[in-house]
Amino acid sequence: MGNSIGARFGRAAAVLKRFVDEGRLPGGVLLVGYRGEEYGPVAYGWAQLEPESEKRPMREDTLFDLASCSKVIGTTTAALMLIDRGEISLDDPISLFLPEWKGEGKENVRLWHLLTHTSGIPVAGDIHYTGGGPTQMIAGICSLPLGYAPGEHVVYTCYGFILLGEIIQRVSGQRLDVFLAQQVFKPLNMADTMYCPPVRLRPRIAATEMKPDHSGAWVGVVHDENARAMQGVSGNAGLFSTARDVGRFCRMYLQGGTLEGARILSPAVIEAATRSYTAGLEEERGLGWLLRGHGHGSPAGDLMSPSAYGHTGFTGTSLWVDPARDLYVVLLTNRVHPSRNNDSHIRLRPLVANAVVAALDDRHPSRTDD
Repeated sequence: MGNSIGARFGRAAAVLKRFVDEGRLPGGVLLVGYRGEEYGPVAYGWAQLEPESEKRPMREDTLFDLASCSKVIGTTTAALMLIDRGEISLDDPISLFLPEWKGEGKENVRLWHLLTHTSGIPVAGDIHYTGGGPTQMIAGICSLPLGYAPGEHVVYTCYGFILLGEIIQRVSGQRLDVFLAQQVFKPLNMADTMYCPPVRLRPRIAATEMKPDHSGAWVGVVHDENARAMQGVSGNAGLFSTARDVGRFCRMYLQGGTLEGARILSPAVIEAATRSYTAGLEEERGLGWLLRGHGHGSPAGDLMSPSAYGHTGFTGTSLWVDPARDLYVVLLTNRVHPSRNNDSHIRLRPLVANAVVAALDDRHPSRTDD
């Protein structure tokens, strides 16, 4: 159980509460980990507002649709594990695993390009509108021509991570959800982290957007259209989790890939995943991770160390890990409920992060920043 968040991080919690009280977003949960101690989680607002008959308060153990945070908690972790085991290499061409991946320049696309969003795969396509399932989605992505030479630009695209999820399945012989459940979430005791949560958990799940047919809100069904076309198990999105479970994942990273005796990743592969592969390009990217770096305008705010890394999700979720300060910040909101026309999370994230870092006692840091 976490400690009271108010003792040290009350100002950060107050920022989230203010956004909720002012109606900028329905609700949220905040958890901070610092030097081996957890503060929170603390919950504010509503897990569901509409329809009125289904209104539910936010809880500390509410499950959120993590959206693209699934890329680092799920898909990236599986890929790094396969690297640790000697089953794949960052420089492997993706055509080695996906023979259907062919066309001009595609032979030059490597696994590290998928992980750093530098593959050349275009953002456009809307393949999910074709109405097919996973097989059709993979075929559709493989048929897309490259939009730029691999390694030339950082262009954030879900399609690359959908392919990465397929590669993990073909290499491991297990579907992505089965691999992660058995080899990551169970060993880490992340019991509330899963794809396609069962109906019995829906009273604990934060609602996302209202359905196009006006039959209610999406609850427990992945919000992302691409992941929905992949039947809820996809390399780009689909994970549901709680703040406490995401905190356990962050602690595993800070502890060199191990938690409470369970070894998930090697320290070497964590080091490889959290260094920059995109110097001089549009964003500082590690393997899966967005890096804080030395720039400005980061969701991590203005005060986190340059070595910090994290990720965000379209539904309003985010996690940031600052190894120089032995710190992590998990901020989960349902900002897309009842509509995605709400960008309050963009300002909320850095404000909360700044208030967290400002509350730290860094006179005797446990680690030295780069």
